[in-house]
Amino acid sequence: MYVLRCTQRLLGRLGISADPTVPESEPTTTLGNWYANPLNVGRLRLVLCTSDKSLLSALVPARGPAALPDRLREAVGRLLPRLGIEHSDVQRELREMAWHQVGRTRSRQVLGSMNDFAFLADAYIRDEGGHESGANIDLDQIALTLARAPCRPIEYQSPDRFTWALFEGGR
Repeated sequence: MYVLRCTQRLLGRLGISADPTVPESEPTTTLGNWYANPLNVGRLRLVLCTSDKSLLSALVPARGPAALPDRLREAVGRLLPRLGIEHSDVQRELREMAWHQVGRTRSRQVLGSMNDFAFLADAYIRDEGGHESGANIDLDQIALTLARAPCRPIEYQSPDRFTWALFEGGR
């Protein structure tokens, strides 16, 4: 169980108004809650999703907004093994991600990191020439590239190493 914390702009696109009176549980996922914000690069429409604990980010297509949690879960399922996370840990994380609530963003630190990631992702996508159709762009590879960037909120560690440490610490 986790909370998908969406920016106001994304909530509007999803056609959802997050009720602030709904009690939110603590996340049961290792990566915590996820923040989500639209990312447009040329004609390519994406959603940038970032873990609030490790700042690991995933890029998912923005089509079919109702399926955003499922696409995020699939992207996490592809990214974690590429970071060297054990299969059993990946499966446990994906099981816990099957349940979610939608809420508003709360952390300016996470949003600030997401702004940096959005800038980097935009540059990587444009360099790859994928901003026109998106057909020739590997979103997971771009997410892995973003995961190597040192981030101040996690004491200048990179999200890939911080994520790995979170899973190793859970043993």
